Amino acid sequence: MEPKTPKRIISLRTFITIAICLTITLILLFSGLFYYSKTADILLENYERSFTSQLSQVNQKISDQIAAIDSVAPLFLSDMQLLETLESPDSSPVGYDRKLAIERQMSSMYHRTSIASHNFTDSIFIISKNETLFHIYTSGSFEPYAKQMEALLEDLDKTQPYLMCRMLPFDENSIYFIRNLFNGNTGHYMGTFFIKINREKWMEYCVEGLDSSWFICLYNENMTLVSNQVLQEECRELSALFSSSASPSASFHEEVLVGKHYFVASERLPGLGLTSAVVAPKDLLLGDLNETLETYLLFLILTLCIALAAAILISQMITTPIKRMIYHINQISAGESSRLPPMKMYHEFEIWADSFNRMLQQLDIYYTDNFQKQLLLKNAEIRALQSQMNPHFLFNVLNTIAWKAQIIQNEEIYQMVISLGELLKANTLSKETDFITLEKEMDYVKFYIYLQQRRFEDRIDCVIHIPDALQQCKVPCFCIQPLVENAIIHGLEPKKGKGKLIIQIVPTSPETSLKAFPEPEPEMEIAIIDNGIGFSEIPDIRSISSSLEDSHTHIGLKNLDKRLEMLFGERARLKIESVPNLCTTISFRLPITTDSDHAFQRRHKYGENI
Repeated sequence: MEPKTPKRIISLRTFITIAICLTITLILLFSGLFYYSKTADILLENYERSFTSQLSQVNQKISDQIAAIDSVAPLFLSDMQLLETLESPDSSPVGYDRKLAIERQMSSMYHRTSIASHNFTDSIFIISKNETLFHIYTSGSFEPYAKQMEALLEDLDKTQPYLMCRMLPFDENSIYFIRNLFNGNTGHYMGTFFIKINREKWMEYCVEGLDSSWFICLYNENMTLVSNQVLQEECRELSALFSSSASPSASFHEEVLVGKHYFVASERLPGLGLTSAVVAPKDLLLGDLNETLETYLLFLILTLCIALAAAILISQMITTPIKRMIYHINQISAGESSRLPPMKMYHEFEIWADSFNRMLQQLDIYYTDNFQKQLLLKNAEIRALQSQMNPHFLFNVLNTIAWKAQIIQNEEIYQMVISLGELLKANTLSKETDFITLEKEMDYVKFYIYLQQRRFEDRIDCVIHIPDALQQCKVPCFCIQPLVENAIIHGLEPKKGKGKLIIQIVPTSPETSLKAFPEPEPEMEIAIIDNGIGFSEIPDIRSISSSLEDSHTHIGLKNLDKRLEMLFGERARLKIESVPNLCTTISFRLPITTDSDHAFQRRHKYGENI
């Protein structure tokens, strides 16, 4: 038998060229037949549907935002501190700490709402019935607001239960959404909720995706808003014509505004009594239609002429990077190169090359990390030999001092020696284990705070808030004491007068995202709060370096931050918030677990995948 002739396989470049040419030819042929079978009236009808559809999308966006704004007030009332303050019959002023805590909670709850991501909210106010003002800035500039509040409250109907919308004559760049707050049990008035919206940013969001030649007009009996200020007069005339007769459903019609013809699609929005209208010049739309009809034939002929050349060029552009990647991969496999060069011709190839290089880099980091760990282990052994001292000798000496202090009935010295001994014992324990219970960690922290309070002669008050349910959770050994030490040494010690330290540990719900683990683990937030001198400029923890000349380098923060990142990943790193001479907070998050082995294994499951 004669050997079979091998079947020839078509090349990718040839296949792409034939497919593109055939596809373009068929599409243009059928589109030409379809295009000429339609008349200008049908095209205008299609445009009318597109126009009203655009209005519906804009109205849906506006309605969604108004609904989101209206939902913020009930969300804030879910905070028990704020609700108790508003419901309180006591007319005495609210204390500064409580007011600050409420405003901080308001800010935290606001950033969990959908309107926070759009960045058009300037500030939020809540005025209680006894005229206590709670106020947070969201994205607006810090500016006086007393005049605006006085004008808004001057003729406010405090019996109105629905969301209201107002603009002020002297503040035309702001829109105020107002809602009265009532007691859910008695129905009595508790206060008023205000959201200040930046008009320009809000209108930009409303017209996002709208054709640049169109504009939006929003109006009612109290205000008129337009997306293009040049067309303010047209919007006023439109609102005068249809303020009382706008249809509750979308309607398309033609109007003469300021002597010019416009296509208008208008619809009345429920709730605030607003009417929205999408407006576009008629001559522009008809000109585009006529120009399209005249140029289509020329476009069809030119497209058919360049289809073949474009197909050849496109096929070459697609296959060239593939050949280039194959060549460089062969170079890497032969050991002649260490990474792929940038593939910037197409985004997908660039992502592929970047992922491939990251894989190579991770392999290199893996071997480098092992080398560094061995080196650190050797250095640690050397340091241990250089500073070796039997810890049992120190414990015995401290016990002897404590015994003698107890004999002479000096309780203060006895307690200080016992606390110091427990801290030394904890330091020895930390070298033998990575994780301990939160209850044990807090025992060491309390010993340290007791010693510092004796040192500063009770100039430092300490408050600790920890739920009993978290006491047996596993945490890294000595993860809280360095933060307490940093707050006392760098914050409270330089402060004149009495200082206050708060240790607050609460369970939290982890944030989720598209990249999040399918079932986010429960978390707890550990926060150290002090009223010391604070940070004039919040440092970059990773860039902190040790210095023999400067003892205030916060090197302990860097070491703890690195340890948390190595154990739990990027999500567990330290977060610093500071208002100089007022309040400084250093916090971090840990997964809630009672299993130390499971806690350490969270880095892959919890830290790196989130």
